[in-house]
Amino acid sequence: MDTYNGNATKASSSLEALDGLVSENLFWQLMTAILALDLILALVAAAANIVTIRVYKKMGFADSTNISLTALALSDLGCAITAINCVLAIFLPTIPNAPFTFEIFVTSASHPHVMFSRISALITAYIGIERYLCVWIPLKVKRIITTRRTFAAMVIIFSFSIALNLHLSVKFPIGWKFFPDRNRTLLGVLPVTDRGILTLDYVRQVLFSVILPVCTSVIAVFTAILLSLALKRNKTWRDANKALPPSSTASGRKDASLPANLSSTDSKEARAVKMVIAITAVFITSSIPSSIHMVFVFTVPEFEVNGRYSNMYALTGMAFLIADSLNCSANVIIYYKMSSKFRKSLQDIFCS
Repeated sequence: MDTYNGNATKASSSLEALDGLVSENLFWQLMTAILALDLILALVAAAANIVTIRVYKKMGFADSTNISLTALALSDLGCAITAINCVLAIFLPTIPNAPFTFEIFVTSASHPHVMFSRISALITAYIGIERYLCVWIPLKVKRIITTRRTFAAMVIIFSFSIALNLHLSVKFPIGWKFFPDRNRTLLGVLPVTDRGILTLDYVRQVLFSVILPVCTSVIAVFTAILLSLALKRNKTWRDANKALPPSSTASGRKDASLPANLSSTDSKEARAVKMVIAITAVFITSSIPSSIHMVFVFTVPEFEVNGRYSNMYALTGMAFLIADSLNCSANVIIYYKMSSKFRKSLQDIFCS
């Protein structure tokens, strides 16, 4: 009889795991490992972006690119802080007799993190367009992209994204509800049936989870390709000019000095272009896990925080935080390697 009961319990546990894809036991084993890695990477990313903001503040904001890169660092800092909040929101409910469940991380951490990651995506696309204009119309770009306009663009991006997410506390209200599996009343996400709120959230999800990621990724890819082609074209031009024989005339000496001056200018521009391409490449690569996660959210019924596949939702959601944190911390390395001004300012800060 005991054997039968044991087999029945195992069968029931297997069916439960199959029903939700991941059993509670396996869920917490995987989640513990992911949480530890997430926390370390998020702390590193937060520190890296605080350093980046301080360096660009020291460099000044006379250049519009410094403004957009500082805004990117500020958004990435928001990503890192909300990633830390996600870890805490998942970990704290595991404390014995904690009065809340991990559902609270949706309103307090998950959606704010997605918001900041979308802001970073928009700024990355803006930086790509800005750098391409510098290559395409170098003589006119200073009149088109001024420091004041760049600052205004950054303010609009932040304001638009925050305004679009203000209703989340209404869509995912936190309150007391009864959990039959625990036989306890705990803080969790209350169900919402208001059609207006649901419609508004659907519009937000389509815009924030489909349209914006697709558009920013397409812009980032195309600008990276165009910048790469421009870089190759400029290199071919420089190589062709280096091959020209020097002239012995006075005008020839003047012409002979021209390629050297242009080479110095082009070299700085080439480094700036390579830096933007590197930032874009890291952004696109790190966006893949979150894109896969959102595909499941839109295509799999009950793949949500309080649905049938809530465990898988939480696991994949926390897993793409790893990619986001890597992206947030990678930029400071790119700046240090590819920008001599950034490198010098950073060394001045830490060596002074």
